[in-house]
Amino acid sequence: MILTIPVLLYQLLFVLVLFIASRFGQKALGIAAIVCLLWTLTHLFFLPLMLLQGAVIIGSYFWFRSRLRKKLA
Repeated sequence: MILTIPVLLYQLLFVLVLFIASRFGQKALGIAAIVCLLWTLTHLFFLPLMLLQGAVIIGSYFWFRSRLRKKLA
């Protein structure tokens, strides 16, 4: 099973990175998401973990982007 406590805590790290980047604006959020995805592509070689982490990063990006847009509107 790939959903162990350390794996889930590692995913929270990426959510935290994107949360902090969202505080600096939409451009910083986009750059942070791209850097996180590049980190995933270059450091993970187990496909299920890569897909999980990619989904967490993309989901967090869209979540924080929508919250940022509501805040600016």
